[in-house]
Amino acid sequence: MFKTLLGALGSNTAEVETELFTPGVQPGQPVQGVIRMRCQDRPVRINGVSVELITRAEREYDNGEQLVDLAFARQPVFGPFELVPGHPLEGRFELVTPWETPITFYNGRHLPGTAVAVRTRVDVEGGFDAADTDPLGVGALPPQHVLLAAVEAWGFGLRHADVEAGRIDRIPHRLPFFQEIEFGPSPRFPGLNQLEVTFVADPHGMYVVLEADKRALMFAPGRDIQDAIRVEYATFEQVNWVDVLGQRLHLLAR
Repeated sequence: MFKTLLGALGSNTAEVETELFTPGVQPGQPVQGVIRMRCQDRPVRINGVSVELITRAEREYDNGEQLVDLAFARQPVFGPFELVPGHPLEGRFELVTPWETPITFYNGRHLPGTAVAVRTRVDVEGGFDAADTDPLGVGALPPQHVLLAAVEAWGFGLRHADVEAGRIDRIPHRLPFFQEIEFGPSPRFPGLNQLEVTFVADPHGMYVVLEADKRALMFAPGRDIQDAIRVEYATFEQVNWVDVLGQRLHLLAR
């Protein structure tokens, strides 16, 4: 459906429609689509049209947290040009999702709290910048699916997921944010209040960061403890990840 963009001059208007040919992907895969534009009355000068991925993230400030839309993987599509009434234009695009893109689906379930979208940006001459946003489903990579299933096999129940602005210490990554997938406590690990899992993927493998909230004891305060596992795509099927994860969880719970 075409959406109207208010023009920078007078009553002239432009309309844009973005159609995604691939409404669902996995990290590292391309999103393909087409952008169609038209105007109704007078010509509109367009400096450029681009697409980018966005996600909503929590950013910490001195007085609390705030949700912000963070853009990544931007790519120009076409322009500059003059949009003339009666002469619609369209441009196809292919935008590769970064390996670190947050996932929004796992095992056929939506991960509540995380959203990713394709945003079309139209730079209209005169300083006006308009945007059209289309949601994008991002499914878990096979190793991510296996690791999340292993967490559930140890009795942790999936709660929700969110995206945090910032970086993880000692873990190399490119994007200025990371996703945390939160699980509730497991009866098999009574010393842990909850478990958070973060994936930092790249073309060859991924880091799996485990952060546990350790329950306070009589002579020890509660605290967050962290561990990280490196998973290689070429060999991950040769490993019993339920056993490996169980060993790491028992160490965290000691």
